[in-house]
Amino acid sequence: EALRAVDGGAVDAVAAASDAPRDEALARHARRLAAQDRWIDYTPAPLARAAEGCISGRGEHSLTWALEFLVNANAHPYTMLHYGDDPDQVGDLRLPSTPAPGRTPLIVLLHGGFWRESYRRDVMAALAVDLARHGIATWNVEYRRVGGSGGGCPRTFEDVARAVDFTAGLCTRHRLREAPPVIVGHSAGGHLALWSAARARLAPGTIGAAPAVTPALVVALAAVSDLSQARRLGIGAGAVAAFLPSPADEAWTDPRALLPLGVAQLLVHGTADESVPWTLAQSYAEAARAARDPVEFLSLPDETHMPLIEPRSAAWRRTFAAMSRHASLSGESP
Repeated sequence: EALRAVDGGAVDAVAAASDAPRDEALARHARRLAAQDRWIDYTPAPLARAAEGCISGRGEHSLTWALEFLVNANAHPYTMLHYGDDPDQVGDLRLPSTPAPGRTPLIVLLHGGFWRESYRRDVMAALAVDLARHGIATWNVEYRRVGGSGGGCPRTFEDVARAVDFTAGLCTRHRLREAPPVIVGHSAGGHLALWSAARARLAPGTIGAAPAVTPALVVALAAVSDLSQARRLGIGAGAVAAFLPSPADEAWTDPRALLPLGVAQLLVHGTADESVPWTLAQSYAEAARAARDPVEFLSLPDETHMPLIEPRSAAWRRTFAAMSRHASLSGESP
């Protein structure tokens, strides 16, 4: 099954990342790559720390992830910047090829993966490239995660708060639009995006309180929007318990418990999501409306978890169009 996934996925990965048609020449090239350079890497973390340029995969889709990351990096280069001293306190800044001084908007990207170390910011690289093609700058954030990087509560929250506040200097140094950024998060990153919007609600002295930057809009894609319910359901093989061992900490880390956030929110969730139940977004949206928060819930019939961050998908096109209604984004929808 792994070999079939690699052989089939390599073609689509190259085509999507390079914005090329899925023609026969490309298919032959991808099959040749799959046959010669295929590998299965279930523990990428040690390799990732071996060298900055290391590319690792994700289980049976290793080659697909690696090809997409490599082609995206070359299709639209980025600059890796440190927002702290820890090796994981970094982010990738991608600017449009022809940025408009003072007018280019910024989107912060927060990746998912149930807050675990085996997933990193490369899963959002394809969206970053797509947004750059449409005249939008992106800050694709890494943060400490559960595992060898020492993440989880409270360090992950410390990192996300610092990374978001870091955007104030980015806008100044790179002459981006001097306006609050949009934050887009997927899965566990959707939870972190919603929490970022709630920071002004935190009590003084709490990690993340007194934010220097508050987003104009939060886009939560297939988000873990309710930690308490996610814990009860045991999603991600107990991911919430590993990330946040004490349920008492949900009082300041769970977006549902912090409503109203006072920030515009766009929730996008597929009804056939196999990783994060659609009902989490539905109940969160109802609670947010009851709290008089400005929230839109875009429910996608029969859609699963990952297409929401695949640039060529109908799910992403609908998401981008909805984002554009809420925020002033340059360029046209994909």
